[in-house]
Amino acid sequence: MAESQDTESQQEAEPLQEKVVAQLSEIAALLSLSVEQYQQQMRLTRQTARAEMALSRRSMMVVAALLVAITGAAIILWATLLVFAGYWLMHATNSVPLTASILIVVQLAVLYWCWRSVRYVLAQVGFSHTLAQLKDMFRLSAEPAGGSNVNQSVD
Repeated sequence: MAESQDTESQQEAEPLQEKVVAQLSEIAALLSLSVEQYQQQMRLTRQTARAEMALSRRSMMVVAALLVAITGAAIILWATLLVFAGYWLMHATNSVPLTASILIVVQLAVLYWCWRSVRYVLAQVGFSHTLAQLKDMFRLSAEPAGGSNVNQSVD
């Protein structure tokens, strides 16, 4: 009877060992797949960073060109327009304070428009998508890559 119990326990142990080996093989395959996906995600993040760097460089060049253009136009054209507008307003109203007030309001409106344009172009500089991908990669959760920003429009 003792022999029959030993043979039964050996027979039970063999399928158990096979199951363990099969499960370990499956875990190793999944781990290999995870490593490949992690490497692919790193490649995609690197590509995103390069693209954002190129866009940021281009945006900075556009900002520099806009600043030079705005400065040049402001010095030559703006001064000419103010002289003509001031001359015309002075003859129309015969009031120095009113003429000065109108010219100052016009100057402030144009400066505000220029400032908004520069702020818009500078908003294009950055690495928001790269940072979001890096955060997703190093987050240890069951949430899929991209998380809550999947299917959102690009700024």
